[in-house]
Amino acid sequence: MQKEPDLNKVTTSRFGEIEIRDTEVIELPQGLIGFPELKRYLLLDHDKESPFKWLQSLDDGSIAFVLINPLLFKPDYEVEVTDAEVSDLSLENEDDAVISVIVTMPSNPQNMTANLKAPLVFNLKNRKGKQIILSANTYTTRHSIMEEMKKFASQSAIEEAQAASAVAKEAYDNQTEKVAK
Repeated sequence: MQKEPDLNKVTTSRFGEIEIRDTEVIELPQGLIGFPELKRYLLLDHDKESPFKWLQSLDDGSIAFVLINPLLFKPDYEVEVTDAEVSDLSLENEDDAVISVIVTMPSNPQNMTANLKAPLVFNLKNRKGKQIILSANTYTTRHSIMEEMKKFASQSAIEEAQAASAVAKEAYDNQTEKVAK
């Protein structure tokens, strides 16, 4: 059986031996904070139903980072960067950018945190990425995912209750008008 020309095998500590195509490799020319020498990665699904992804280093098979889309737990998260900060990604428009953040997963998943201060910006069209350090002091490197989800769930519940209350009031007002006539 002949190997496809653009298929490479990589041995990882987490996933064992995996085959990847050259077209699947994501380049982070500047590496990540603390790992500037690791520049080639593969983005893998944790599993089909999970919001988490793995950013597996191809330069060191023992290094993999858990990623998540920050909007899944913090819908008001905003990444403001200058054109100069992302110029090397060759983004043609804002919609080409995919934002992810690195998750720290302790033994108790209730305590997992996300680094919202230094998101990863990917251009999946050209398979380039970069970690950006946000200048605003709004975010931290250990932002509680569960706390944000609770806030979001509470806010959603409040909005749903307000909407239900408005519908009930409208129904009551309509009923009162009919009785008054």
